[in-house]
Amino acid sequence: MSQLSSTPAGTPHPVIAMDGPAASGKSTVARRIAERLGFTYVNTGSMFRGMTYMAVRELPSLEEAVVSQSVASWDVKSWLEGGEMKFTVNGVDPLPYIRDENVAKNVSPVAAIPAVRLILKNLQRALALEAPLVMEGRDIGTSIFPDTPHKFYIDADVEIRERRRLGEGVVDSIKLRDAVDRARAAAPLRVAEGAVVIDTSHMSVEEVTAAVLGHLREQGISA
Repeated sequence: MSQLSSTPAGTPHPVIAMDGPAASGKSTVARRIAERLGFTYVNTGSMFRGMTYMAVRELPSLEEAVVSQSVASWDVKSWLEGGEMKFTVNGVDPLPYIRDENVAKNVSPVAAIPAVRLILKNLQRALALEAPLVMEGRDIGTSIFPDTPHKFYIDADVEIRERRRLGEGVVDSIKLRDAVDRARAAAPLRVAEGAVVIDTSHMSVEEVTAAVLGHLREQGISA
């Protein structure tokens, strides 16, 4: 059975929520912030990609009913080890395969399935019981940790994000992913209430990192 922890009533460790669309630069910045602060970096997108990889590999179709019924019996686990997030599905580590083209093509529809989101939501919340986190994704500040005072929304022009993705050698439809992420019924992509919005279109990684750290200092967190 999927490892569904009960939702923590409170999190003993601080969580910095970094949301935003694909290729906005949030992953790179989130890693740097985690390194500067000594927090653990958690990429929730890799968890959704891992679930997608397993669904593509194991299931006859990716229809919502098929995926929902199947994931209910999967053994999905996530934990922190050596300052890193670990993630397995039925004993398999899917993370080395999450940049596969079939994963990129199917991750948004799979991630929109409520049963998938519920499994990962519980696992993501439980990670905050282990260590201070910089967690990035699409719904960290709106759904996973809506009460954290440390919320950021990292954005960029769609054309710039498409060029960034191509520069990484990844075939990905940014506009399609944006549309699916924003239209899904379960935890759609949007700016969380109280989030600091940073447009990275014409900013360097160092500039974005400095901006985030500046806001965090004002909120009582410093390197």
